[in-house]
Amino acid sequence: MLKRKIYDELVAWKNSSNGATAMMIDGARRVGKSYIAETFARSEYKSYILIDFGQAPTDVLDLFVNDSYDLDLFLRSLQPFTPRRSINVSP
Repeated sequence: MLKRKIYDELVAWKNSSNGATAMMIDGARRVGKSYIAETFARSEYKSYILIDFGQAPTDVLDLFVNDSYDLDLFLRSLQPFTPRRSINVSP
């Protein structure tokens, strides 16, 4: 895996936020933001949901505007639109 400074910052955020906050990765186009976010999710979590806002249907985008105040409702509403990506962990 290509290690980058941002990866260490993502790990520090994960450890300090304890799941209480979200992170937005912002930057120039085509510099590896999606790659590092997916690599981080795959390495640091048992499962994750990947949403490409450039390709997401309007129904998904509306969830972020209208239903994000209630996390349980938001995640239940999001499930039908996004395949869950899981890591196979050996027992």
